[in-house]
Amino acid sequence: MPLAPSPADASAFTVQTQQRTQRKSPSIGELSIVQRSSTTVEVRGHDTAFPSFLGTSEYFYDSRAGYENPLITAASRSLISDIHTLTRRCCAVDVPRPLSLLHTLLRARPPNELFDDPWFKAVRIWAEVDDICETESFDGHKKSFVEYTLNILFFPDLHTTYRIPKILVLHRPPPSPADSQLSLSVPSSPSLPIPGTPCSMPSPLHFQLPVMTRLCFNEQGQITYHRDIWDFRDVVRLIPGVRVVLWIVARAGAWGLSWISQKVCSNMDADAQHEECVNEDNALLTSPTDSNV
Repeated sequence: MPLAPSPADASAFTVQTQQRTQRKSPSIGELSIVQRSSTTVEVRGHDTAFPSFLGTSEYFYDSRAGYENPLITAASRSLISDIHTLTRRCCAVDVPRPLSLLHTLLRARPPNELFDDPWFKAVRIWAEVDDICETESFDGHKKSFVEYTLNILFFPDLHTTYRIPKILVLHRPPPSPADSQLSLSVPSSPSLPIPGTPCSMPSPLHFQLPVMTRLCFNEQGQITYHRDIWDFRDVVRLIPGVRVVLWIVARAGAWGLSWISQKVCSNMDADAQHEECVNEDNALLTSPTDSNV
C-alpha cells in the first residue's frame, strides 16, 4: 500500500516539528499527541475527518520531491499529494446501509439522518511510530529514518479491549480540549471475545506490517526524497498460515547451511591432511635415494 496512512503526514509533522521549530507549525488545538509507548509519539491532525494533505504538501515536500516504495514511483509533489489523498480515504472503509446506498444510487436525499450512519465498519488502517533516527550533514542536508508498524484491522466492531484511533472515525464531533493533551493510555491489541466466557483470543483479522521510511531534507527543511521500505518476508507473513511455514523453512534452511558448511570444511580438512600425508610419503621415498648418491 503506497504512502501509509499516518507516517506520510504524521511522521512529517513529528520530524519537522523536531528539526525546524522556528517555522510555523500547527497549534496545540489542531494536534493531538498520543503516547503509544515510552519511545513512541504519534502526531495527529484534527482539521477534518481526513487531515488534508493538500494544504501541507507544499510545506513539507519540495516541488521536485520523489516518492518510492516496492510497488510505485512518484516523481512530483502533485503525484505524491494525489496518492496520499487516496490512501487516506482508504484507511477507513465503512459499509453503508442498503437504503442509504439505494438513495445514493437514485441521487435522492435520505429521509432521515440516521441513514447517513454506516451499516458496519469494514476496515481500519493506521500506523504506530516506533522509532525515529535523524542525521545531519555538514552542508545542511538532513536524513531521517522512521520505523513504524502498519496496522490493518478488518471488522473492528467485533473486537474488544481496543479503541480505534479517533483519526479513523468518519463521523465524529469536534475535538475536546482533553483530546489535545498527552494521553498516557496505551490501547491493547485487538482481540475477539469468546462467546459465553469472559476470555478473549488474539484476533486473526488484525495484520501488522513493519515499515521503514527514509526521508531526505534540503536546506529549507523540505522533503526531497521519501521512500517506504518493507521486507518481502513480512509481507508474505500476512497470509494466514504462512508464518508457521516460514518459521519452519527458515530454521531448516539455517540447519541445512550449517550442515553444508561442516561438510565442506571437513572435506577441505581431509584433502589437506591427505595432501600432507602424500608429501611426507614422497619425502621418505626420496631420502634413501639421496643418501645413496
